[in-house]
Amino acid sequence: MFGNHLTAIAQVADVPNPDSNGDFRSAFQRGNRGFYVISKWLVVQPMGSGIEDYALNCRYTPNGQIRARIQRGAIVTAVFKGNPNLHRAEPPEPYSDAIALDSNGSPWLRVRGLQNELAYPAKPASFDQLGECYVKANLKYIAPINPDSLMAYGTHTYCKEQPLYCQPKLLKWLSLGHIP
Repeated sequence: MFGNHLTAIAQVADVPNPDSNGDFRSAFQRGNRGFYVISKWLVVQPMGSGIEDYALNCRYTPNGQIRARIQRGAIVTAVFKGNPNLHRAEPPEPYSDAIALDSNGSPWLRVRGLQNELAYPAKPASFDQLGECYVKANLKYIAPINPDSLMAYGTHTYCKEQPLYCQPKLLKWLSLGHIP
């Protein structure tokens, strides 16, 4: 005899998956109620041999002159243009995406850094000059942060006042939605 046991499965937001080259082509993600933005990204720049290899170049324009260097572990906010019309079946207009293409077709994420969004080991003083700039939109350098994870992290931990300063706990809540 079978019982009537219903199991509820909570839905969580997805994050963009990179293409076969590791490139992210959009910072919009389709959900069950239309599109939404992926606004928080983690700098995952691989560690190299020197101290200069420990930060990600952020440029004035896609593949342009370097404006700043963002430390590995920092969290940046994607900058979308205009007011993307979300919550509809059709994708938002490409011009409003936070990811722009350079002249070679390579994707770059337009970001800004806010002092209260820094995670260890980035130093807040170095972020004050970041402003708005572009980082390479590739899984080798950045990873999307699941928006549901950030909400859950902010409501279920002791780090409510400074949630992004608590990186060790935060890392447990991050999700790429992509298994290499």
